[in-house]
Amino acid sequence: MRFIGNKTHLLEHIKEVVDRHAAGASSFCDIFSGTASVARYFKQWYKVYSNDLLYFSYCLQRGTVENPNKPAFARLSSALGIAAPVQYLNEMPTGDMECLEQDKRFFQNNYAPAGGRMYITDSNALRIDFSRNAIEDWRHHGYLSDDEYFYLIASVIEGIPFVSNISGTYGAFNKTWDSRSKKPFALIDLPVIENGRSNLSFNRDGSALLREIAGDILYIDPPYNERQYLPNYHVLETAAKYDFPELRGITGQRPYEAQRSDFCSRRTVVGAFDALLSNANFQHIILSYNTDGIMTLDEIEQTMKRHGIPSTYEVNYIPYRRFKSRSAATKTGELKELLVYIQKEV
Repeated sequence: MRFIGNKTHLLEHIKEVVDRHAAGASSFCDIFSGTASVARYFKQWYKVYSNDLLYFSYCLQRGTVENPNKPAFARLSSALGIAAPVQYLNEMPTGDMECLEQDKRFFQNNYAPAGGRMYITDSNALRIDFSRNAIEDWRHHGYLSDDEYFYLIASVIEGIPFVSNISGTYGAFNKTWDSRSKKPFALIDLPVIENGRSNLSFNRDGSALLREIAGDILYIDPPYNERQYLPNYHVLETAAKYDFPELRGITGQRPYEAQRSDFCSRRTVVGAFDALLSNANFQHIILSYNTDGIMTLDEIEQTMKRHGIPSTYEVNYIPYRRFKSRSAATKTGELKELLVYIQKEV
């Protein structure tokens, strides 16, 4: 999935730091999970806690991290003869979906040309609407367990970026159709790793959650800049909640005041980071950040050493292959990812 700060390219680097410092660990917490790529990856070896303030992220986590295995959909199969709902929805002709009532077509009525916007083509918006209505209907009638429900929601969310008419985020839509957006929408048949452990996913403020859980490894991947995440991913949030929100403006933003992050403000970021580490009952702390972030490396070092063992503090620099920094503070012009480690006495 295209997502600001997606850590897929960093997974092996994170594992190297983990293996070097926490060889005997058994649990891993991804406190700002985003697309859940890190949580999914480390589920191979650890009991995983994952969390994010955004609901669409929680659905991705709940569907693939907390889920113990890929759902069987036994009740849906018994009741309606639909044993493979992802395949069933993907293979249904768009014309057969026209039976969906107009007032149930939120995506088509708001994010497609029929609604005056160009995030999604009309036909793909209808496919998303039909799928989301079917999933809600199946759950309402008791044909889906919670595990199965969240798996299907995650499958819808994962499929949307592949047909979205955007440059990178949903802050705005393109004025002409991108070639990607002309492809037919399809739910993604997601793999689920079985690790035999009781993995847990949350939709909470990370700092508050850390007062209630404990473990071995805490991975922290907070926002780096002053762009709040929800305005950039509001379409995915609506796909997850499917709550028919009152949209604002040309770009169709949903309200997000309750989901603002203190990590996106230069005024509050250090205090938020300090509170997070203060509440963390984890021995091994790993922070992902970059040299273009609003928190300086000096502030990171001072804060981490205040809560951890100073002699264990370590910074790993990883060059970004794809991006150049726009910040005057990065004199070399090259943006570098940081993996910062410290051990905490717990």
